Amino acid sequence: MSGRKVTVTYCDEYGVWPLIADDLSSRLPLKNLKWQPTNQRSERVIASLEVDLKRFNFDQPPQPLSHTQTNYLNLYFVACDDNEVYKNKVRRQIRAWTDVIGAKKNQEWMIVYVAGHDAKKSNNYLGLKTSVYDKIRTDFNQGKQDRCAYIRIRDPEGANSELWAGFIEKMKEHILASFDMQVLQIQEDTRRLDMQRHMPGWNYCTFFILKEGLAQAFEIMTLYEDALIQYDELEASFFQVLRDKALAWFGHFGGTDAGDDSGNILDFKRKDYRDLINKNIISVFDFRSYLFARQCRMLLKLHRVIEVCARAQLFITGFIPSIRDNRAHLTDNFLESWVFSACINVVNECEPLSVQIAAADPPFLIPYNAVKADLLLTARRQLDKLGLKYHHLPNTPPFSIYTTSENEEPSSPPSITNPKLLEAVDSLEAFDKIYMGLSTRAIKSYDASYRPRAALNVHGDIAALKYVREKYDEAVRIFDSMIWRYGEQDWSAIENTLLVKCADSQKRLGKTDQYLGSVLALLKNATYLSSEDAIHYTDELLANVQQLDTDILRPFSPMFKISVVSIIDDESLVDSTSVEIRVVNNLPKDLPIDRLSLRLVGNAPEQIWFTVENQVLKPGPNTFYLTSLTSTSGNYVVENCEMQTGRLIFGHNFMKPGQKKRVVRLNRDPKQLSAVIEQPNDVRLGVQQRFCVKIKIGERSISNGKVLLESQTEGLDIVKTGKVVAVIKDSSDHTTTKELERTESGETLLPECAPHQLLELSVPYEGPYTEFEYRVKTTITYTADSKELQFVSADPVRVTVPLVVTESSVFREDCVFLKVELSCNGDLPVRILETGLWPSKDYAIESASDSAQWDLTIFPKQIATFVYKLVKRVDNSDEDTEKLEPKVHFYAKYRTLRDEVETSIAAMLQQSLKEHKLGQHFPYVFSRVREAFLSSVDYASYGLTDVVHLDDFDAELCESFLLHRDLKTKVELLDLIEDFFEKHEAITMNTVNAFSPAPHIDCIVFPLEVPTSKILHKAELIITNGKDLRVSEACPCILRIERSTYWNSGSNDTAQDFFYDIDVDYDNWLLSGKRRLRFSSTPGEVMEFAVNLVPLKTGNLLLPTVRVSSVSPDGFAATVYTNSGQQILVKPKSKTATFFVEQQQRFLQPQMMPSFVSSPDRPSPSSPHIPSNRNIPKQEVV
Repeated sequence: MSGRKVTVTYCDEYGVWPLIADDLSSRLPLKNLKWQPTNQRSERVIASLEVDLKRFNFDQPPQPLSHTQTNYLNLYFVACDDNEVYKNKVRRQIRAWTDVIGAKKNQEWMIVYVAGHDAKKSNNYLGLKTSVYDKIRTDFNQGKQDRCAYIRIRDPEGANSELWAGFIEKMKEHILASFDMQVLQIQEDTRRLDMQRHMPGWNYCTFFILKEGLAQAFEIMTLYEDALIQYDELEASFFQVLRDKALAWFGHFGGTDAGDDSGNILDFKRKDYRDLINKNIISVFDFRSYLFARQCRMLLKLHRVIEVCARAQLFITGFIPSIRDNRAHLTDNFLESWVFSACINVVNECEPLSVQIAAADPPFLIPYNAVKADLLLTARRQLDKLGLKYHHLPNTPPFSIYTTSENEEPSSPPSITNPKLLEAVDSLEAFDKIYMGLSTRAIKSYDASYRPRAALNVHGDIAALKYVREKYDEAVRIFDSMIWRYGEQDWSAIENTLLVKCADSQKRLGKTDQYLGSVLALLKNATYLSSEDAIHYTDELLANVQQLDTDILRPFSPMFKISVVSIIDDESLVDSTSVEIRVVNNLPKDLPIDRLSLRLVGNAPEQIWFTVENQVLKPGPNTFYLTSLTSTSGNYVVENCEMQTGRLIFGHNFMKPGQKKRVVRLNRDPKQLSAVIEQPNDVRLGVQQRFCVKIKIGERSISNGKVLLESQTEGLDIVKTGKVVAVIKDSSDHTTTKELERTESGETLLPECAPHQLLELSVPYEGPYTEFEYRVKTTITYTADSKELQFVSADPVRVTVPLVVTESSVFREDCVFLKVELSCNGDLPVRILETGLWPSKDYAIESASDSAQWDLTIFPKQIATFVYKLVKRVDNSDEDTEKLEPKVHFYAKYRTLRDEVETSIAAMLQQSLKEHKLGQHFPYVFSRVREAFLSSVDYASYGLTDVVHLDDFDAELCESFLLHRDLKTKVELLDLIEDFFEKHEAITMNTVNAFSPAPHIDCIVFPLEVPTSKILHKAELIITNGKDLRVSEACPCILRIERSTYWNSGSNDTAQDFFYDIDVDYDNWLLSGKRRLRFSSTPGEVMEFAVNLVPLKTGNLLLPTVRVSSVSPDGFAATVYTNSGQQILVKPKSKTATFFVEQQQRFLQPQMMPSFVSSPDRPSPSSPHIPSNRNIPKQEVV
């Protein structure tokens, strides 16, 4: 078979070939051939078809059976213009040529008439019956098949010649027709032969040669996909023969020829395989090699490089068992050499083509590198086997993983023919070079194909080689870069295998820290270690843990398991709040630990540590009780735990993603120092406000301490300068007052205190003092029993002003009356226990309301009024007066009904909790009960009826704020609270008083503004004849106005302008004179103004009021009106009156009443005439 191209022969008996050869060659190869198979398969498109032009040979010998036909078309070129010459000579020559062609199978022929370049189409082509071309068509065309073509030499139309285009199209049609006939013929022969498979004498090799002919026919026509299908079917039929064990057509297994172990597996011309097949002497080895090479040939033509590599991997690994079964007839190390050579040959064949494909399709490289790396690694593994056999490698993993049998004694010299393997066997240096080269190429390919696990496997092989060659530095570097990845993916067995070598390398290099890290990693996977290895590495850990230079952090799991059991805060069991944790030690030996710490996170403080020190962790479960140096309360989340031995720290995170948070409730230690911030009992408005910090010293004395208050509310500033006043109370109620120093950061220094003492600090702050809720963080650091302890809280501080006052002043000539109105500031009733007024430097209290000791309940919208008589002080220079303040102050001692009830309920609840040994939960439980159940109590009803009614118990609501307790404590608290509400559904005032016999009393002080100087006028209306005042008669009066000197200050001695205003009730009086008049006066001056009053009614009439005001809008003047509320008796002018009344009974007759429909403007006809009373005297009604 020549060139694997379609052959087209030409017969040129007229010497025209040199004239048309260039024109024909320029139109080759043929383009866009469309083959529609006769068997109704889908249409095939041949984009380009190479054509081999050969001169026709009349004496060509017949082709053997094994030869695939390539001659599809025969051309006969004719150049004759004379009809007689054609008739006598040319026709006979053409007939002889067609007879020769007809004797051949499946070949098409066509007669091509070659005209001169100046020939006219009209003379030779347009239907003139006398032309030679027409005679040729008439003589040789059969039916509808046109076997004639017409072309011109050096056609003037050039490349666009229609004559040449028609000729080329006819060539394509005849080639496809010949190809189709050949395909049909081979398919029919193959089908007939396949049906005879089970008949005696059937030969598989004959079947193969016949069917491969079809594949080669497809290959010639560039239909590589169809050719590949034929080879795949041949492979399937071979495996069927192999399963039937009908291998009589194969002489032997083969592989014994020179170079079979290293020959190119893709070279199908290395031997005359078809001849061997045709002679039935081909071996199984050669047959499978040839069939695989032909398959790969088609795949490479299709640019399916990835499939070539994938099929090569399957073919090589699948053929290995057959080679191993016949290794007795093969040379030593044949299998390793053949696999190595085959893998390398496939990679080398595919590499150039892959570069071209990747340039057009970059994503192609990812899958290609994957299959390429597998082939490289398969080749490298053959080095492992040879290295073990020739003692270049030890018989240990990973080198011995793929060894299937005991190593044989090596042959000397080796019988393999691959030069690289021969070099690797002879030289250890060459072996390592080839080993590293193949491994490196495989790693790069695996990385490029995003297969990190496979790359890690090869890295491990390299690291093992470095370890064997005692290159420990390089081995450790590679081990460190890959071991952690196996740990992340939980490949513990592989990780341990690498760690053993890595740890040994690190120990030999003296890298203690790194060695101990590897030992820990091995102990982490202790389940994959033998008991002896586990004990050995545990001893190594204990021996080296104290020699670490830096801290090593490791997780608890899987060497240890930790769990938080419960919070223990019962003061009868522990001295301080403890956290019970359980640690399970999976190591086979005791582990001494320096410190075990548990970290909780919350709000204030943000974190808190519970620790225990100097413990021994025994194998199996261990229970520890951790305590904290910080006392606080609140809900906290368990975050992490740390266990330290030497510089080795094990950690466990309880807040991993997807893990449920463990929330615990902490209570303040009742035996240790604690503090509460409150509003002071005594509140003075108008001055800088203060917080009262109450610090209870616990059962241990403190030598020193520091208190720091931090605002957590916007608008609140804690004053951090100046000294702090502290009141110290001991258990016998003895009090001592001290001034405590402060540091530059605002911390208050605490003195030495004995157990059970109480410190009350008064700390000033800047912020609103009306009803508001602040949040203040309190941090107290103190020393007790040589330990530095801490207390932290961030509780809300509620500042309330439950009372408000309004004052008014009434000035008189020598005193002032102060009226104070006290009312509730909100919706809560207040019980007033005591009120009073403190004098000032300017005023002394002459008399006051008798309200020193009383019990008055003020409800919302009610007002309590208190009146005080104040007089000016004559002498302000005495010592007692100088201590007084400039303003008078009104104070009220009180207790809100809410405080009264809540104090009693708190005492009852605390008593109940203590009886059940749950007193440590009281602060939290009462705060939540107050919020959930006491916020809706009707305190107004309690103030009226002296009975307070509690809401019904809500178990679900109560359970919601007990969620973070252990089950036992939660059930106990829930039952206790429910029982408490059932017993105290209604609480009387007697019960309230019984449980709070000495309730705290609050006091609030209001500064009041009372002017010390005033412009005061005394006005008096003098009536001259007040005894005989009669109606309608004018009464002369004198308005006397005197400016007081008692309230005068030195700056008001000059004359000032005023005006008086007489307010007249014109229903009772008429005024004659100046109702309003402007005048000027000085202190002590008396002025009189004459006016006349005319009474309009009789009886006791109030005199008009008089008010004196300042002309200036900035001035203010008060008036003392002497006649305020004075009445004057007004008498009538006469003492008798006569009335005339006649027949009044007429008005009482009901039947004579006017109709309702009558007009009100005219009298009814039946109504009697009512006489006019114009002449009846009228009596004044006073």
